[in-house]
Amino acid sequence: MCYDVYMDFYGKQAKTCASDTEEGWFDTMKRRMVYPDVLRALSCIATVFLSVSLAAGSTGMSGLLTWAAPMFVMLSGMFFLDSSWYIGSRDMAQRYGLRLLVSYIVWAAVAMGVNIATGGVLKGLLSGRGFYLNFLFMMIILYAFSPILRVLTRAAQPRELWYVVIFGILLGCIYPFIQIQLGTTRLGDYAMMGFGYIGVFTAGWFLRTATLTRKHLRIAYLLGGICLILSLRGIWMGQGIFSTDPALMVLSPDAVLIAIALFLVVKNTLAGTRLPRRVLRPIAALAQLSFGIYLIHPILLAVLCHALNAAGIVLPTTIFIPAAAIGLLIVSGMLSMLIRKIPKIGRYLA
Repeated sequence: MCYDVYMDFYGKQAKTCASDTEEGWFDTMKRRMVYPDVLRALSCIATVFLSVSLAAGSTGMSGLLTWAAPMFVMLSGMFFLDSSWYIGSRDMAQRYGLRLLVSYIVWAAVAMGVNIATGGVLKGLLSGRGFYLNFLFMMIILYAFSPILRVLTRAAQPRELWYVVIFGILLGCIYPFIQIQLGTTRLGDYAMMGFGYIGVFTAGWFLRTATLTRKHLRIAYLLGGICLILSLRGIWMGQGIFSTDPALMVLSPDAVLIAIALFLVVKNTLAGTRLPRRVLRPIAALAQLSFGIYLIHPILLAVLCHALNAAGIVLPTTIFIPAAAIGLLIVSGMLSMLIRKIPKIGRYLA
């Protein structure tokens, strides 16, 4: 039996054949890096909780979870900028660009229909500038730039990659964020966000390959911890501290710094660690289904919110957020598995 080994949320994909035995499956799992799957699974869970928190109006909880968006970008860059494998422009367009484009068209049509049927109950996610599927267009652009970036990752020294990451985050994340907060944003400031996308994308490959000193690790952990504490303060104070606009979450400086710190914590914790198969199996399954869960869960969330509103049911956020998020994870995962089994077109839709 062949198991799909998804090395990336959107990126490099390979098939590894294993026997039908448990030992064959476990051997396959041991040959792949564990920490990317763990990060992908955590990001998938955080994304669903983030959507539910936004729907519930919990801006403090939303600010705590915005790291999921840049984490997915870094996980893509982690494998897509690997210069040891080659992919031509035709394969790039057919295997990756076409998949994202088809997914966007199909699920955008579904989202528009659900948005109309539910009276725009999730305007921030299913319509407007915060439309959640805009993330796919951003990934298509990064994939288009990836052949150029792979030339850089093949020839650059760690210090040069570090410069690209820092330059991209400073110019493309922090500067536009400050301008937005000050209300002095110009068109050129939004154009600079392109550097931010490239910086976060490159950060995934840099964090995978670079050997950081203890000093660098402490700085990364400190910055991520400070941002995490400030996000928690948003929960304590009952208000949002950082941006919770889905259109800006990828480049929110606090989200990027938390994502970098979490990436390093999980990587260094799991380096050389062998997890038991009972732990690996659900992690790998959730990682494989994360794309479909991302596409499906906002649709189901809109239907759920509309049904609760129609029935006049008002649940406390402390009950609604965990119950709805866990339910959406389960149902979206099951639907994703079913859709992926559709011959030929399943992989384009989930």
